[in-house]
Amino acid sequence: MSEKPETVYLKDYKAPAYSISDVFLTFDLDDNATLVTSEMRVFRNKNVSTTDLELVGEQLKFVSAKLDGKDLDTKRFQVNDLGFKLIGPPESFTLTIQNKIDPASNKALEGLYKSSGIFCTQNEPEGFRRITYFIDRPDVMAKFKTKIIANKKNYPVLLSNGNLVESGDLAEGKHFCMWQDPFAKPSYLFALVAGDLGVVKDKFVTMKNRKIDLFIYSDKGNESKCLYAMEALKRSMKWDEERFGLEYDLDCYMIVAVDSFNMGAMENKGLNVFNSAYVLADAKTATDDNFMGVEAVIGHEYFHNWTGNRVTCRDWFQLTLKEGLTVFRDQEFSSDLHSRAVERIDNIDKLKTRQFIEDAGPNAHPIRPASYMEINNFYTMTVYEKGSEVIRMIHTILGETGFQKGMKKYFELFDGKAVTTDDFLYAMSSANGYDFEHFINWYNQAGTPVVDVQMDYNESSKTIKLTLAQSCPATPGQETKLPFFIPFKIGLLDQSGKDIKLTLKGDVNSRRLRSSDGVLFLRDQKESFEFENIKSRPVLSLNREFSAPVIVKYDYLDQELAFLAAHDSNEYTRFNAIRNLAIKEINKIIDSTNGQASWPIDKIYLKAYKAVLEDKKIDMSFKARALSIPTVEELFNSQAVLKVDETYRARKLLKNAIGTALKDILVTMYKQLSPPTKYQFCKEQVGNREVKAQVLSLIIASDEELGINLALAQFDSANNMTDEATALAEIIFSSSSKKDIPIKKFYAKWKDNTLVIQKWLALQASAPLDTTLKRVMELEKDPVYDAKVPNLLRSVVGAFSKNGYCFHRKDGSGYKFIADKIIEIDKLNPSMGAALSSSFVLYKKFPENLKTLAEKELRRIVETAGLSKNAFEIVSKTLNA
Repeated sequence: MSEKPETVYLKDYKAPAYSISDVFLTFDLDDNATLVTSEMRVFRNKNVSTTDLELVGEQLKFVSAKLDGKDLDTKRFQVNDLGFKLIGPPESFTLTIQNKIDPASNKALEGLYKSSGIFCTQNEPEGFRRITYFIDRPDVMAKFKTKIIANKKNYPVLLSNGNLVESGDLAEGKHFCMWQDPFAKPSYLFALVAGDLGVVKDKFVTMKNRKIDLFIYSDKGNESKCLYAMEALKRSMKWDEERFGLEYDLDCYMIVAVDSFNMGAMENKGLNVFNSAYVLADAKTATDDNFMGVEAVIGHEYFHNWTGNRVTCRDWFQLTLKEGLTVFRDQEFSSDLHSRAVERIDNIDKLKTRQFIEDAGPNAHPIRPASYMEINNFYTMTVYEKGSEVIRMIHTILGETGFQKGMKKYFELFDGKAVTTDDFLYAMSSANGYDFEHFINWYNQAGTPVVDVQMDYNESSKTIKLTLAQSCPATPGQETKLPFFIPFKIGLLDQSGKDIKLTLKGDVNSRRLRSSDGVLFLRDQKESFEFENIKSRPVLSLNREFSAPVIVKYDYLDQELAFLAAHDSNEYTRFNAIRNLAIKEINKIIDSTNGQASWPIDKIYLKAYKAVLEDKKIDMSFKARALSIPTVEELFNSQAVLKVDETYRARKLLKNAIGTALKDILVTMYKQLSPPTKYQFCKEQVGNREVKAQVLSLIIASDEELGINLALAQFDSANNMTDEATALAEIIFSSSSKKDIPIKKFYAKWKDNTLVIQKWLALQASAPLDTTLKRVMELEKDPVYDAKVPNLLRSVVGAFSKNGYCFHRKDGSGYKFIADKIIEIDKLNPSMGAALSSSFVLYKKFPENLKTLAEKELRRIVETAGLSKNAFEIVSKTLNA
């Protein structure tokens, strides 16, 4: 890159000099020359010194401008590649600008673009400036009216935000639709869709008896695959009313599913645009995980109607204000509808394997960043998932009643406004009389805190002293950290496994302990808590429900972990105990140097594992997670220097040891879970399929011939995509010579279904085999692959970049391949190129030989002429780590 991009700082925020109250947009759609007319009612804000109006615009062809209906003299304005400046306008006025854009050539998929015959928009965070000249920032909120003109035959469906107020036919085979949104919104929430689409319709009656028309649009022929999404939408609307008292506010709610979309979905007011992967689902083409994903994302985008749309961000540094809060809400939605324990385990697993790595990497940042070069790079696990954990801690501190009081105050104070995270904390504080001043460190500091725990038991006084010491590693730009306010939920188990009542010695208030649920409030760097009436040495249950996003360090004995796995009343702690036993076992294998072909598994761990396997009382989905082996990502995160081959080998040996020791039980259980039944997406069947998948994997690890034959039979007889894809995955990941036939069968069956064929592509790109890179290069040439479609790109190149075994090859070929792809993709779609750049997030943990090879590729990327600021920011920070 020729010059370093400019850095934007939160401290430099200034309120806009002008505001826009109303916008009337007219689109005359054309593939390469769409004419956009923007009529804006503008007024100067008080106490500003700037008199000129500056509007941003990118890749626009200026046509004309009028001020209060009169053509503008060319001396009154300036236009360049970055925008439009109106010189010396009056304090309030109407500005009309016409410009042309080229949607068909827009491969970045930001602004208005055309893909697969559909016109579509994506404007968050700064895409609207690719549509027309505007004050494109979230603290400028306007009421939008939109007229869309297009060829009626090619584009019978014309959609935008709000309510449909007028439509009709025009000359030359064209027609129009007029949409009006009565609520002020920032430009990033504007949406337009035009195409020849199928539709599923329904209605929802709100708690105030308002009838809302619901529409889900997709490619024709996919209507039946939208039915589950429609039911999920209605569940979301009902849940938001019942849990938060929030009712939908427009006359209609629309969702459009498109294949070419950089993100998962977008919450545009009244017109959500979705990646089709999060809308389309049926038993033949979608896995159980796909169904769960559809419901969660449908809920997430709907919940944004209040937490993101009605109250939005003042600036993009406040992104977690809407995203962290809404992720918390969608997690609670899924937890209320399904197993709360299983949902919590899955969410924590994602946090530990992805966000903890981000927090320890070169691009670590607080949930409210202090600076950025490219805001698209901050749609991160930190802002979203860690942001949701910060909201969850507030919920833990205040309780459900107090949190709901705070939410009510939040909407009471800020409905219709663009606000900050400080405003959210103020609402929570003022509604509950609670001081969150110390809590603000969670918003300002990066890194994952570490809590060291020591326990001293005094037999004579029957007391225990718990000492908690918190620390946080240095992160880029933050060498030292202030203490965090940590709500740390604990339990003390007696010898029978029952919870001991918690009583702090000499403490008569709840500032340090809430005894009702065992929450300790850790405010200082080091604090001690002394509990009385403890008759015998207890077993500690720490950070129950993962009450704070921290790493806990405590020297558990294996017997204590096994005890927790068997007896703890908190299901997350039970899961975490057996998971930690597995991690201990894997680390023993990694540290061993004799290169054995089998592993003498620890008896304590095997007994605990067998107990879970045979327990018929526990939730089957919980059982599946407890039986799972720690992922490579989770293991990498705990390593100071990556041990790639050793980690893969250790996981394989552990699975072999478990499978060998419990083979008869596993084979019997697999057969019991395999009788043919009509597919249903329900708790019992989902849990059974999840356990069956874990069992099959263990059988293959111990007896590949037997296991692969079982997998082949499952693949051939499967009546649902979950069983079919699970079997195919195990076959592909194996060394079996029989894999070619099912791979070809799946391709022949599903090659015309892009969502299903993405699974086929991703499985092969994810296989931890020496031949995978060669296979990936072959897949790139397959007719089903198109690098310009983000979902397909993620399925091949994205999946390979997450394949640690192949990405970290000793000859550097994995690094070179991904670097080539970053450079190639960045030219078309900078957002996707930047996402791939994060593949090197663990760079500072690479062993020296691999770091040298990776550095060569990173420098080649950063020195590429014309590199986007998206990729430059991530790669340059990685190199400087």
